[in-house]
Amino acid sequence: MQERKQKKAKTDKALKPSVFYKPAMFLFGLYMRVFRRLHADRSGIKGIKPPYVIVVNHQSFFDFGAVVYLFRKDPPTFVVSTHFFRDKVFRIGLKLGGCIPKRQFFPDLSSVRKMLRVVRSGRSIAIFPEGQISTIGENTEIDPSIGKLIKTLGVPVVNAQIRGHSLYSPKWSCGGVFPTRSEVRGSVLLTSEDVERMSDSEIAEKITQAVSYNEYEWQRSVMHRSSKPRTLEGLENVLWLCPKCGKEHTMQSSGRDLFCSACGYRVSTDDYGFLLNSDGSHADMDTPPEWFNWQNDELEKRLDEGTLLPLSLKGRFLESSVDDFSEHGYVCHGEGTAVLDKEGLHLDVIRDGEPFSYDVSPNLTFNLTHSADLCAFDIPGNTKEDRDFAFDPEDSRDMMKFIQTWSIIRRRYYS
Repeated sequence: MQERKQKKAKTDKALKPSVFYKPAMFLFGLYMRVFRRLHADRSGIKGIKPPYVIVVNHQSFFDFGAVVYLFRKDPPTFVVSTHFFRDKVFRIGLKLGGCIPKRQFFPDLSSVRKMLRVVRSGRSIAIFPEGQISTIGENTEIDPSIGKLIKTLGVPVVNAQIRGHSLYSPKWSCGGVFPTRSEVRGSVLLTSEDVERMSDSEIAEKITQAVSYNEYEWQRSVMHRSSKPRTLEGLENVLWLCPKCGKEHTMQSSGRDLFCSACGYRVSTDDYGFLLNSDGSHADMDTPPEWFNWQNDELEKRLDEGTLLPLSLKGRFLESSVDDFSEHGYVCHGEGTAVLDKEGLHLDVIRDGEPFSYDVSPNLTFNLTHSADLCAFDIPGNTKEDRDFAFDPEDSRDMMKFIQTWSIIRRRYYS
């Protein structure tokens, strides 16, 4: 019993932010306002006091700065992917901020217990329900278990709605930044009474609606221009299917242009982020989300026709762990194949010179995320060893086809 109390006291101390946390977050928020042209609307959260849960849509790494600027008087404790705690330098800052590690797309009772301790101590927490940065400028799917989590925490829910960050720093651009105005707006989404009265599914639906967005629909209404010429370099890793000739992996990028090497189809970007034809008119699909969703429709058709599965890729096998963290958070341990079928994902690789197999079912994990820098998709790995995996296909444009197919299989057979 004494040992358990000591362990709990040690955990509570680890969750308490450093005395430097609040001033550091104030400076971070000021940086976002001055140098990142962030505008905050706090009219919807006047007078609200911690503890509460902040749910945030996830567009870029700058989202953390937007949240701390919005809640500059009471900066929250962030729930952060366990992956980032493996970096020996980065995790120092996360621990000083009292951040809570959470395994992506897996039930994580340890993180839930830590969230409870934080809100019971009178502090607030910030959660990104999507669990990953937006791929293409609109929200990704949200695990319905968010409703159960909110019910367990039993405190009000506040929505921090961010707009502009996906246009500012698109994930597909592999680090490219296109300075433009962004905004964050706070509003009370659910009171304590709402949380107590509503069912888990009703809460999840409310949160899903609150964090849903399409960056380009917002852009049409505000038309914020980038102060730096936009490019489309890297977009071929996400838009892998030509809408004119239907061929795969023929899309290439160069500067402001995205073009098909097979049929010559070409679009360019303006400084607002929209896709244009060579004559300057808007393309039939003039935003990346429209093109991306069209690819989903094409994959659905192939699944119905029986021509989609199994999907097999060759590539590198990588791992992420505390003692093995270098190449964008991963280290290569071998090569092999990744196969996707109705049962899920199957890895068959040579790992450090020895055969290694690993399976992931959509019953066990909600989603797959990806690394834009590596052009690899991330795979939940060994929990006991605090180790995750990634697979880097030989052709980087196969990455997003694989992830889109996973989502279709999960929705079709496991929802």
